Parts: sequence; structure tokens; C-alpha cells
Amino acid sequence: MELRKTEIEQVTAALQSGQSMLVLGEPGAGKSTLGERVSAKLEAEGYTVAIASYSGSAKETLIDIAECLDVPIVSDDDKPKQLTAQQLRESLLGYLTKPKVLLVADDAHRWTASLRYWLEDILRGKGLLLLLATNPPPKDIFVKLPLVELPPLKDDEIRALMQLEASAHEIKLGTKEFAELQQRAGNNPALAKRVVHEAMLGISETQSTEHYQYIDGTPFLIMLLTCLGIVRLIGLGMGDKMLYVLGGVLTLAALILRSLLYAANRRSRRL
Repeated sequence: MELRKTEIEQVTAALQSGQSMLVLGEPGAGKSTLGERVSAKLEAEGYTVAIASYSGSAKETLIDIAECLDVPIVSDDDKPKQLTAQQLRESLLGYLTKPKVLLVADDAHRWTASLRYWLEDILRGKGLLLLLATNPPPKDIFVKLPLVELPPLKDDEIRALMQLEASAHEIKLGTKEFAELQQRAGNNPALAKRVVHEAMLGISETQSTEHYQYIDGTPFLIMLLTCLGIVRLIGLGMGDKMLYVLGGVLTLAALILRSLLYAANRRSRRL
């Protein structure tokens, strides 16, 4: 079963035409898998591809890219020493701007500003880029590329993925169990695989560190504050200071309660 087939074909066709692309999606939506599938298709057509994620520092990331492309990372002289980050940038820039060479930047939203500026240099040199990101900042390289956003998978696609994962691990699950697991996973393929593994290990929903969703209480808070505001206005109009003060105290209490609940929700969110 090939997920994201339409998006894979769309991105592949764009890259084949010489157009760099940005692919957006939530964590676990399948961006890395898409990048691997696109890379495999292009390698089959003679492209040289380097797939790299941020390695904790700009230099380490550049070294990873150089190793993928078999670009030397040490100087070619009598006393070889490791190239500096700037030398690596320059060396890789010359290679990545050649025809049929693709750089896939996974988790591109985590790449440092210096690396993103370097990606812009590659783009200016007619190099080919595929950026995979989650909620990137709306600036520099991210606003200069056409983007494809990965939509949530359909229910039947998630169900088929879970069944495939269960079969691969020889897990026997009934229709009811699949339905319950799918409810926990939502439409996220990474979570779909994880809940199948949790079922195999006997981990229940209460034990799982899956994410929680919360109802937006903002409309209720606005309604409550509006009512308290009306109470204060009535107190002011009737000259009833007690009613006016009571409305003010309750308004402050509502705002404090809202802040406490929001903080509690932030602490209890888990992935």
C-alpha cells in the first residue's frame, strides 16, 4: 500500500522539472517517508540524492551531507585537516548546484539560520532542494518555494495501514479493537503504527503517552465575562456598589481560573 501517492507523484514531477519544493505536515504525517519515496524515484532516473536532518550543529549537518555525496571533508594538501564549516559550505555549494543533484532537508524547520541562508545560496545557484518541515517560520527560504501540504489521511487509509502493521508483526486484532485503536490514533500514520505496537505490548489507553485534545473554552469564557460585565453595569446604573464590586471580583476570579486551567492543560499534554 502506497500512502501519499498523489503527493509523491506531484513532488517528483516538480523536481524533475527543476523546481525545488517545500512539503509541510504535522509530526508523524509521513513527510520523511515521502522524501524517501521521492528520492528513490529520482535515484532510479540517475539523480544523486543526499537526505539530511539537523545533526545538532551546522557543521555536523554539513558533514552528514558531504558523506552522503562522497564530498571530501578534509583538505587535500600535505597536512590534511578537517574542513571548516565555511569551507564545507563552499565545497558542497559547488556540488549541489550541478545538474541532477538533489538535497532533501528533513525537519527543515529545525535548521539554523546560517544553514537556511546557505540553502538560499543553493537555490540561487539553480540547485535542487526538497524541504520537509512542520510549522516553519514564514521567512527566508520557506517563503521562496512552492509548497505542498500533506492533508490528514482518510479513515480507510489509516485502517489499512494499521492492518498492514498488525500483519507484519503477526498481531491478531478484531474489528472492534481496530476501531478503538483508530480512535486513539486519529488520522496520523505514525500514531496509527504506534498504537498497534502498544496493543501488541498490552499497553492500555490510560498507560499510553498519546496526545490529548482539549475543547476550546474561549467562547464560554467570553460569555461568562460578558455576563459579569452586565452585572457590573447594572450595579453601576442602580448605584449598588456591592453589586458593582461583586461583578469586578467575579471577573478577576474568572480570569485567574482561566489562567490556571490553561497552565494545567499545558502540563498534562503528552506525546
